[in-house]
Amino acid sequence: MKNILTILFFLCTSVFLLGKGDVSEEKVVLAYKLSNLSIILDGKLSEPIWQKEPINKFVQKDPNEGLPSSENTNVWIAYDEANIYIAARLMDTKPEAIDASLARRDAFISSDWFYFYVDPYNDKKSGYYFGVNAGGTISDGILFNDSWDDNSWDGIWFASVSKDEAGWNVEMQIPFSQLRFNESDNMKWGVNFSREIKRNQERSYFVMVPKNESGFVSKFASLEGLDGIKPKQRFEARPYLVQKAQYLVHDNNDPFYKGNQYKTSIGADFKIGLGSNLTVDATINPDFGQVEVDPAVLNLSAFESYFQEKRPFFIEGFDLFWFGIGGVNNNWGFNFGWPELFYSRRIGRAPRGSTNEAEYINYPAETRILGAAKLTGKLNESLSVAALSAVTERTFATLWNNGIKTSEEVEPLTHYGVLRGRNQFNNGNQAAGFMFTSVNRSLNNNPLKDRLAQNAFTFGVDGWTSLDSDKEYVLAGALVGSYSHGTQEYIQRLQQSSLRYFQRPDATYAVYDPELTSLSGYYGRIMLNKQKGNFYINSAIGLASPGFDHNDIGFQFTADRINGHTVIGYRWFEPEGIFRSKHVYLSHARTYDFEGNQISNFLWWRAGGTFTNYYNINFGGSYQFESYSKTLTRGGPLVLQPSEWNVWFFAGSDSREEIIVNANGMYAEDKVGGAVIDVAVNIEWRPSTQLSLSFGPNYNNNDETRQWVGKFEDLDASQTYNARYVFGRIKQQTLSADLRLNWTFSPTLSLQLFMQPFIAVGEYSKFKELASPRSNNFLTYGSGSSVIAYNSNEDSYSVDPDGSGPANPFSFSNPNFNYKSLRGTAVLRWEVMPGSIFYFVWSHNQTNFDNPGDFEFGRDLKSLWGTEGDDILMVKFSYWLDM
Repeated sequence: MKNILTILFFLCTSVFLLGKGDVSEEKVVLAYKLSNLSIILDGKLSEPIWQKEPINKFVQKDPNEGLPSSENTNVWIAYDEANIYIAARLMDTKPEAIDASLARRDAFISSDWFYFYVDPYNDKKSGYYFGVNAGGTISDGILFNDSWDDNSWDGIWFASVSKDEAGWNVEMQIPFSQLRFNESDNMKWGVNFSREIKRNQERSYFVMVPKNESGFVSKFASLEGLDGIKPKQRFEARPYLVQKAQYLVHDNNDPFYKGNQYKTSIGADFKIGLGSNLTVDATINPDFGQVEVDPAVLNLSAFESYFQEKRPFFIEGFDLFWFGIGGVNNNWGFNFGWPELFYSRRIGRAPRGSTNEAEYINYPAETRILGAAKLTGKLNESLSVAALSAVTERTFATLWNNGIKTSEEVEPLTHYGVLRGRNQFNNGNQAAGFMFTSVNRSLNNNPLKDRLAQNAFTFGVDGWTSLDSDKEYVLAGALVGSYSHGTQEYIQRLQQSSLRYFQRPDATYAVYDPELTSLSGYYGRIMLNKQKGNFYINSAIGLASPGFDHNDIGFQFTADRINGHTVIGYRWFEPEGIFRSKHVYLSHARTYDFEGNQISNFLWWRAGGTFTNYYNINFGGSYQFESYSKTLTRGGPLVLQPSEWNVWFFAGSDSREEIIVNANGMYAEDKVGGAVIDVAVNIEWRPSTQLSLSFGPNYNNNDETRQWVGKFEDLDASQTYNARYVFGRIKQQTLSADLRLNWTFSPTLSLQLFMQPFIAVGEYSKFKELASPRSNNFLTYGSGSSVIAYNSNEDSYSVDPDGSGPANPFSFSNPNFNYKSLRGTAVLRWEVMPGSIFYFVWSHNQTNFDNPGDFEFGRDLKSLWGTEGDDILMVKFSYWLDM
């Protein structure tokens, strides 16, 4: 670690001393004010205002960087008291070749597109984008961190297109109420425009940022002429109605089934503008139902699976809640990353309390959110704020025993709070921010007190600074503290969790203490990143103390780690030979725990490029040196982790073609005989401009020689601290496929079908126990004096570790499995008018567990198909009111 610190200090000092300035001249464009003139949004550009001097002279970024666009484009900007209007005349010498494919909103497809980008705060870091293709499909989203974007934001705006013998036209009408800006008499915004021509694989911009440069928003042209705008006070309401019908696999005598079969929900979301720069989002009886299903996952590890947020209330403005991420345009992790202090899926999650046994139990699938409110925006061009407050109700499960109903609390009344602020300085060259999170529970139930924290808090500061005036090198950092408080039993659970394993019998630094009623910890990280140029370097060091915990409202990947990495690379952005572009990267990363044990040490490489025919290929690999595992024994002693290596590839065809093929594969092998093969293919067929079908099979074969089975106490196992840590060899085969159909009838009416069959089969053999700590030595059952026998009646194994010796025999259930599932959804989406949407949704799920440990595709698929499944039908209508 001392070497990593020295290298990082040298790099930081060098780039600071050698920094240079390179300030390019900013383009200026004019917005025309509409006086006694209205715009008819028909895409025909017949209004006199569109005959004024246009914005033009677009420059290619692809395929021939720096050359003028192959087709002329003229753009105009106008405005009135309520809206900003964008018009574009996109000339084309081959109008018959213009691609006007249709797709659902924000579902990007290869087509002919026009985009408008705007930075209303003129902060050089953030903004919005609005896109329209020649078929009228629209896309929008936010811009942040200068060069990143996200399409989860959906604004309420209007667009129209038309096509003629000279090309195609676009008109956009964007209400000022949809944008955040600091109101003044003479405003200056940042703007940019781009055009994509599918047949040429061409992207051209009004302000083109070369590929070897960094940034995007910071290079925008200056929009002037927006004088005297006084937008109205913003108040939007979106009431909704949901009717759900559930047809589930159930016991016919279940007294709870019919009462849960048909449900009606009514509620509303609100948006209130506090001036032109802040927004309050609020909700009454919020609908957080999803119209997409999470993918099937089989998790054999001790760690939680991560799923993306899909609920609209939480998605909007999410970028303002990110912590640590900012300033740098690449955030390499290598077993360590910036902490996700706010993971919104914690709010409304499934209850975590247990219940007593009963004949029937009505256990809620989620925790109802009583109310939630959110404040997001900027106080000025540089200071951003975000705050969220949500309350989830006290939740009960209902038990049925001999006709008597009782209830037991399974989730307490809980408040979740988040406060985030960040200020940028010196035109974005520096920034400093903070974030505070809190979770406070009203715990009246003793079992819940032992499972959940009474209070949990985190507070962190983060920021970045450019080390030279050209912003070529940026240094980013973060520091966080955490505190959790609860009963002794809860803190015991926290200490014993898979992130910590304080109960390890060979632990010397963070030792298990059953008397604690609180746990605290800290996190810190600093990263250096080269933002642009052909040569590339990224280096970071970080640490997370053993007691660091933010899992009550965040998603925690690690604790008890000291990590460092360095990545170097070279990028060729100009065409050369058979490649249009290519790259190569090499990295070394190393991780220790706070005891000084090396738990990871590897080399990683990657290379690839795009060919002149727009096919692409990437390949790489890594070599992991011998280290120690703290997690293999799940709270037991350290185990020697053997060296291993892997290689992988990814290849894809030209996205303009009717049939698009992507394929990837991976092979990994370790020193003790374990191996993994993973192969996936995705084929997309677009038979028409309105229809696309895709099929994506995936096969994984995992031969793991040290798969966890269980821990068994035994005073005679003195070599392993009076416990036997049992493992087996697992041969696991996983086969799945994603099938999708997207049928777009019009830009506002679409049908999406999704289906995912999933089969995972694991067969265990060669059971063994750890022979000694800090080693890779095992005693295989059935060899020497040990005896193992399978009991077919109970489907379990009996083990006598030393035969006629003094050790006590023990048994465990056969861990073989055969998990099969079929998940699917059908979503009909009709945007009746902007912001008002009708959904009809069908979702299906069925599972089967026959023939554990035995994989036979035809039989398993037949078993799955013949299993009863759950079907849910849902109708939802939301209506947008602009008051």
